Amino acid sequence: MSEFFKKHSKIRGEDHVQGLQLEGVIAAQIKTNRQKLKMSQQELANLAGVPKSTIGRIEAGITSPKVETLLKISKALETPFIIDGTTDGEGRNLYVQT
Repeated sequence: MSEFFKKHSKIRGEDHVQGLQLEGVIAAQIKTNRQKLKMSQQELANLAGVPKSTIGRIEAGITSPKVETLLKISKALETPFIIDGTTDGEGRNLYVQT
């Protein structure tokens, strides 16, 4: 855990920080999968039926998408939406795929 996250977890709590990190992983996976398909944010937004600004905010980590939005994005990217609940022994999720 970076020094920033260690300090932030003392203020907001470790669960909050873990949630932020997980959201970052999901955002990175969405962006990576979109780019692999050579798809613009606008194209993904059109296929998912959401505004382009939503895709941009998710990828930038500005907003936390609802499950419904994640499902739409996963369908548009033709990527399974999987949360398997695997943890590292300390309760932290190790495997999330959109």
